[in-house]
This record gives sequence, structure tokens and C-alpha cells, in this order.
Amino acid sequence: MQVCFTNLGCKLNQAELEHLARDFSRAGHSVTRDLASADLHVVNTCTVTHVAARDSRKVARRGRRLNPEIRTVLTGCYVSEGEDEDQVRTAMGADLIVPNHDKERLLEAVHNAFPELLHPASARSPEADLPYAAVGFGNSRALVKIEDGCNMHCAFCIIPKTRGRQRSRPAAEVVAEVRELTAAGFPEIVLTGVQISSYRWQGTGLFDLTARLLEETGAHRLRLTSIAPWQFDQRLLGLFDSGRLSRHVHLSLQSGSTATLERMQRPYSTTEFAALVDLLRKRISGIAITTDVIAGFPGETEAEFEESLAFVRELGFARVHVFPYSIRPGTKAAGLPEPIGPAAKKERVQRLLAVAAHSERAFIASQIGSPAEVLWESERQGTWHGTSDNYIRVQTRCPSNLARRLTRSLLSHRRGNRALTTLAMPVVSVVPGATGASTARATHGGEHGA
Repeated sequence: MQVCFTNLGCKLNQAELEHLARDFSRAGHSVTRDLASADLHVVNTCTVTHVAARDSRKVARRGRRLNPEIRTVLTGCYVSEGEDEDQVRTAMGADLIVPNHDKERLLEAVHNAFPELLHPASARSPEADLPYAAVGFGNSRALVKIEDGCNMHCAFCIIPKTRGRQRSRPAAEVVAEVRELTAAGFPEIVLTGVQISSYRWQGTGLFDLTARLLEETGAHRLRLTSIAPWQFDQRLLGLFDSGRLSRHVHLSLQSGSTATLERMQRPYSTTEFAALVDLLRKRISGIAITTDVIAGFPGETEAEFEESLAFVRELGFARVHVFPYSIRPGTKAAGLPEPIGPAAKKERVQRLLAVAAHSERAFIASQIGSPAEVLWESERQGTWHGTSDNYIRVQTRCPSNLARRLTRSLLSHRRGNRALTTLAMPVVSVVPGATGASTARATHGGEHGA
């Protein structure tokens, strides 16, 4: 089959879709970015906000408009909320729905549902074309899912309902996947999950897994995604000394008001959060700390919002994902009194965004004149775009092919929310592969979307 993949949502969704693309490729199918010629459209949906849910519906229907003969398969959080499957199938023009709890068997479900699309003569061995075609997507960094689900009961969050209770992958399985992706030419591996600090396998946690990956794989750079502020293992601090763990930690704040945090059922205060940020900055020079903030949570008074705004300004995050509160049916917050009106939420979002933009520019400015390890990802009109180990978007002019190369570079000056750099000698070169093919989008962040 010619299969087109579309992702909405967080890094975890993206990691799952990349894994599915490798499964389909190993089974002999081809990954394409062209919906018009595809036989199958796999949509990994999102429902963390009402906008994400709306976009999931739009994307699913678009494939059928472009290609009336295409088969549409829906998976992900939007179709895992427990709504009537027939209604969802009709509303989104889907031929097959595979909820999150069956996502790992999606390839088998597709084969069973659409036998007329299979051509046995095209099947190839699992080893065939592995180095890049089987990895798909054309990204410079690969995402690896290490855990799923959540045992928390945050008042605003639908994820425990759509993904179930927390569970972790076997450490040996994660190590094997990282080795495979490193051999396939990825210089950076991103560890992702709903909340990776919840990782537990046979008595070991995130620190043990990260230490093992640094010791047992050739991954040049590892990046951690969302860590719960109350679960940060201080033993991780020593691993940053390796130089292979990206100087970037995403700590989800959600509100800079302790009173609001209590209504959100978040188990920390702003004082505790600020102390952790201070520790990280003292221990790791140049670290980027990113976060998520919700504006307009039910009952958020003007005073609480001003407190939250001032806290975000004071902490000076490297990047802030700002969201207006979105009612998710089935959550405790959906029934809370004193909802905030749309106009007030919009105004608060805009004020938070202004502070976030200022903080990001200030962080970049603080790193000018410092060296950074940059992974180069794409080129447009002679300008290469990449990401530093401390999560700064970087640009440089270079006639050479820098795709999937890491360079030790001096950040020379800032332009908007980008840093410009003078290139140095490559730290590591990876074998250039074919550009991957797919439609991959990450339109909404969230707690696990850094």
C-alpha cells in the first residue's frame, strides 16, 4: 500500500506515528506524503483541547475530499474518549477506528480490514531498506516512546481517560530501539511519553534508563521531554556532565498562582517550582527551561492571573506554550463554577504570549557569544535551520549540505527569536539518507508536547 500518515498533537503522538511508519515500511508498504495518490490515510488524532479535536476532524475529512477512494484509519486520543464509534466514523469519514489501547496492533488491524489492498509479491524482509526508508518522516531527530498513560487526576486533563493508567516499556526494548535509530543515522534521540518522569521498570526509573542509554548506545545526543516538577530526580543532574544530554528540561507549570494550581489539582506550589528552576540553572550552565501555561482556568480571578503572569515573567522561561483553558467533557474542571468568558481568556492569552516572547528573546540574548552544539535540520534558499542542544532555533548561511549534522557553533547574534551562528568543524557526521516521506504535523503542544 501507499500509506500517508498525519499527526496532530504532542511529541508522544509523533513518536507513535514514526514507529507505525517503520512497521508499515518493514511490512513492504510505502510511506508517501501525497494524499491524492495514497491508498491509506492514518490519522493520529488529538483531543487535549477543543481546537485539537476540531483539527482532527478536519484532517480526517480532507483526505477523503482529495482522494474519494482512500481508506481512512483513525487512531489517537480523539477516538479513545469513549464516544459512540459509529457516530465518530460517520462524522469523520473513517473506514477503521483503532483506539489507543490497540494502537500497537494497528498494522494487523489494517491488514485484516483491507485485504484487497495487499500485494504479497511486494513484501520484503524486516532487514530490507532499514537504514532510512524504514524510519520515514525525514526528520533529523527520532522520537522514542518510553512510557504511556497517567495516574494523575489534574482537573483539566482528559489524557488519563484516553490513554489509561501509567505503564512503561521494558528498558531493554528502549535500548534496542535507540541503537537501531542511531545506526539509521539519527544524531539526536528524544525520549517521550505522557510524563517521562513516571517511567518505572523493574524497580528502575528515568535516571537509570537515561544512564543506561548513555552507557550502552552510541546516541550522540539525548533529549528529555516533559518532566513533572514534583518528580524530578536530582541524580539526573550528574548525567548532564556527559555532554550528551541536551541542556533542556521541560517542566509543566500550568499556572503561576498557587491558588489556581490547587484548583487544578496540581501537587506543588509556585515556591517549590521556582526552587527547582533555580537548582537547574545553578547546576547546568545555559540550560533552557520550557513550560506550559493555561490562561482562564475556571475561577481564575484577575488577581490570580496577574500573579501567574508575574511568575512567568520572573522565571524567564526559554519558551512558553500558552493555552486558553479548554473544557473537556468528563474532567472535573468541566463542572467547576465561575467559568472565564472567551474575551477575558483571549486577552489573558495575549498578555501571556507577550511575556513569553520577551522571555524567549532574552534567553537567546543571554547565550550570544557562547558555543552551542547545533543539529541542522532543513535548508531554505541557502539558509540552514537547526536547533541547539539548549533548544534555541539557529540559522546559518552555508553552501554545504548540513542535513543531520551536528556542529559546535558560536552563537554570534540574535535576530528575532532566532540565533545566528558562525559554523565550526562538525562534531559528528551522519550518513545522509533519503528524505523521508509523510505528512507529519504537531499542531498542539501540552504537558507532554515540549
